[in-house]
Parts: sequence; C-alpha cells; structure tokens
Amino acid sequence: MARYLVRAAVAAAAAAGVALLAPLAAPAPVSAQERCLPPGEAITPVPWPQQLLRPDRVWPLTIGEGQRVAIVGTGIGEHPQLAGAVVAATDLALAPEFGEPSGQPDCLGIGTGVAGVVAARQIDGVGFHGTAPGAELLAAKVVGDQYPTEQEPRESIPPGRLASGIDWAVDQGATVIVVSTVADRGSTSLADAVTRAHSADAVVVATVGALTQDADQPDGAVPYPAAYDEVIGVGALSQEVMGASPQLGYVDLVAPGVEILTSYPDSGLGPATGAEFAAGYVAGTAALVRSYHPELSAAQVAHRLFATAAPAPEAAVSPRYGYGIVHPYGAVVDRVVDGDQHPLDSYQPAEVSEAELARDRADRDSEWLAAVLAFAGLGLAVLFTAAVGFGRSGRRRRWRPGLATPPAEAAFDPHPVPPAGLFGSRPHS
Repeated sequence: MARYLVRAAVAAAAAAGVALLAPLAAPAPVSAQERCLPPGEAITPVPWPQQLLRPDRVWPLTIGEGQRVAIVGTGIGEHPQLAGAVVAATDLALAPEFGEPSGQPDCLGIGTGVAGVVAARQIDGVGFHGTAPGAELLAAKVVGDQYPTEQEPRESIPPGRLASGIDWAVDQGATVIVVSTVADRGSTSLADAVTRAHSADAVVVATVGALTQDADQPDGAVPYPAAYDEVIGVGALSQEVMGASPQLGYVDLVAPGVEILTSYPDSGLGPATGAEFAAGYVAGTAALVRSYHPELSAAQVAHRLFATAAPAPEAAVSPRYGYGIVHPYGAVVDRVVDGDQHPLDSYQPAEVSEAELARDRADRDSEWLAAVLAFAGLGLAVLFTAAVGFGRSGRRRRWRPGLATPPAEAAFDPHPVPPAGLFGSRPHS
C-alpha cells in the first residue's frame, strides 16, 4: 500500500539523522513530526488518471454536491485544495508503539492522498483535482503515526478498529464510505458495521490491498472489508492498463492506483501507489452518481458502477479486473440494463455521422419498448444469461436481471465514449 508515501516518510526520517541501518550505534533522536510524510511539491500538469477517466466531463451536470464521503484510514491533513472540504473528523487510532504521537491529523499521508483523489477542489494553475470536487469529506482516523509492527498481513489493522470508523461514518450521515486500509481478518464487529452502513443506504468502497490470494493462504490473506458482499472491492490499475492488483476474487472494479499524483499533507502534490487511491476514484464516482441520481439506493448505485464500467483487457468480468475500469461519465449519464456487459471494440471513439445520430434518437423509444417486451417474453432465458454473464461477482452480490428505470435525459449526448485512450495499448490475440 502507498509505497511512495511510505518511502517518502522513511526518507524524511533519514534526512533528520536517523541511522536506519546502523545496528552498532544508537540512532539519533527523531521528533514525532519528523517521522511524518513531508509536504509535496508544486506540480502543474494534469495527472494521467484524470486524462484517462475525465471526470470533469460530468461537472456540467454534477460535482458531487450534497454528498458526504467518509474516508476511513490514516486521517486527513491540511491542504489548500481540501480547504473547507472536511466537515467532521475523529481520531480512533491507537497510540504509537514507539515514542510520542506526532499530533498530526495524518502522519502517513495516505488518507490525505485518498481525500485529494475524491474531492480536491480546483485551484488556478494546478492540473490536479478530485473526482467529485463538490463533495464534503468526513475523516475517520483509525491508523496513527504507524501501522502495528506485529500485524500480519503488513499494513493491516485489527477489524474492530475499522468497524469503529465505519460506525462513526454512518453516525455522521455518510452517503459514501471509502475504507483505505485492510483488516487483518474478518470479525463479527466489522461485518455488523458493514451491514449497518448498508442498512443506512451508504455505498461502501474498500481497497483490496496488495495481498496475493490463493487457495492455500489463511483467512488473514482475505481483504476485509472488501470481501463482504455489501462492499465494492477495488484494485489498482497502472498507466499501461495491464498492471492490476494481484488480489483475485474480491475485485469488483479497478481504477488508477499505480504511480498516480495526489495531495500530500500540508501542501503540494506527490506520487503514490496503492489500491486505496484507486478506491478513492471509485468513491468519488459514486458521489457523482448519488448527487445526480438521488433516487437511487446504494445497491442501485453499485450496480450502475458495475454496468457502466469500461471492460478491462482480460474479459467483460474477470478475477483481476472485476467488471472493469470505473467510468465516471458513463456511470452518471448512461441508461443501465441488467445483463451481460458489452465490451467495447476499441478505446478510441468511433466516428458517427449526423444521420446515424438522428436515426438513433428517432429509434430510441421503440428500441426501449422492444427490449421490455423481449425481457417479458424471455424471462427464463434472461435469468440464465444474467447468471452466466455476471459470474462469480454477480452471484456474490445476488443481482437479479431486470430493466432499470431510465434516468432523465442528460443535457448533452447520453452515449459516452469510454475513458480517453483506455484501450490504446490493449494487446490483440
């Protein structure tokens, strides 16, 4: 998780005079603040995840206003692009195992980075911004200045700590909850917290972490809470598209999370890698959907994210990529129908003539009616097709086939292309 952030924190400690590899000499004392991630740098270009996903295409319709996104993790630090965004915060973390606490709202910087991906405001001259810059943020700090050193797997925390963060987020009226760290195991308290969030109609998104899953590994290797049915598990995608999280079986969606650019505590931007940042893009997209479609339940929002995802390289639904790459524009404006996902032939949009567009608009209502009749006449066939098409992930979430209620007409073309340049490097068999 967040390898660049951890490396930066280590580098800061080394610069302060810590002998990281000097067992024969006592290390120089380091203040609690010096253990923390330093501020980032002034970086102006638009980062590659924004060029890929283009969430700004949705902003004429919604910027996520009216939504409260809770980030359960390392806390959220101060940052110019997050000014006024954090409306409530709590510190539920344990005291550090060594030394005094830093007193910083986010020493490790991971939560601040996730917050930036979700809702960083626009600033003149800075290309970086959040997916839903109008959303409010809630900061549930469950990890202090460091992860527990004896915890297995690494960079995980006890499930009860995560449960307390989720419960607090529900009490604060969160409409979307993103869990940016994993528990070392499942537990009754964590399962109950997830169920309570689901009952409160909150969309719960969680990182799958960086664990490699196989049949011989113990229960501790399962990414909780992403493994629960009510939670959207998110894996990290690289700029080359093919590099996804190694976690198998618990990935519902993927999003950029390898060598991305995001906000650092206090100020500036810097690199980061980890599925927790990918979860931030999915959470931001969920906030956009909830803002524009307030009539949808949390389960309907999740289904909308799955149905509109841009298919990833392996298949329409795969263990490493889930339903595919989160698609903010499509998730907000597409009409969604249960059933098989239709892979796109190319990442590049096809040229469509005005005559074809006119015919499409003229036939849209009749095609929709025909689809209703077809589903009514072939109910058993549709049930079979949906069960096969959605595979393991569909069974896990208990989807049932049916036709979704069409949303109101968008102010512009409701037939979006996939994220820009998404399939340009896709290998051909």
